[in-house]
Amino acid sequence: MINEYVEIANYYDNVLTSGYYDFDSLSNTLYNLLGARRKILDIGVGTGLLTEKMLSLANYKIVGVDFSSRMLEIAKKRLAISDVKLICQDMTEFETEEKFEAIVSTGGVIAAVEEEGEYRIYSHITDPEQNKQLLAKLHSQLDDGGLLALAIQGPHNNYKKEIKDEIFYEQKIKKEGSYVDKWYVFSQANGEVLKEQFCRFYFFDGKQTNQTLIDAGFQQGYQIIDGKFLVSYK
Repeated sequence: MINEYVEIANYYDNVLTSGYYDFDSLSNTLYNLLGARRKILDIGVGTGLLTEKMLSLANYKIVGVDFSSRMLEIAKKRLAISDVKLICQDMTEFETEEKFEAIVSTGGVIAAVEEEGEYRIYSHITDPEQNKQLLAKLHSQLDDGGLLALAIQGPHNNYKKEIKDEIFYEQKIKKEGSYVDKWYVFSQANGEVLKEQFCRFYFFDGKQTNQTLIDAGFQQGYQIIDGKFLVSYK
């Protein structure tokens, strides 16, 4: 099972650009990290916010995959003048003979989360074995010396904030074992709910994260780059 952002697609960008991610900073960090690498696979490309910023810095050849057709409709409009290839597919089913110099995820499929003094992989895929298979697949889709860069999020906590024009975003979190349940709620100032969506995530704890990446074929010992990306090399 993979979470598909359908109900909240129209509000998604407002959340991400209101402090959830700093895409200018992320793209600059990636620019320095990637160096001469240009062939990029963006898993969970979403509405193309990061891709747009990356293309403003270099002539990247980007393939973006996302499970949500609604998100990709927005991405296609945003990236209309680029040659980005957008594919609507579940990443667990995505197959290609093409090799990439880097694979990037800013949370659309998997992300790193810093909490309780460790880095954890969080995933929209709720089956642990499917996550392990996905990481092994991503390793196989990289060129030798290629890298996997997972954007780092802060702890998943309950909060509510105004994001735009008296529209409020609230997230409600419930943790149980290796699962995190998350409710996304968009409402007006008077409390009227505009849209809401439920997602469930699976996470590997710090020790499991390190071992799972090694078992997938990545080099031992990931790197933390500028506090923004957890990076593993093939």
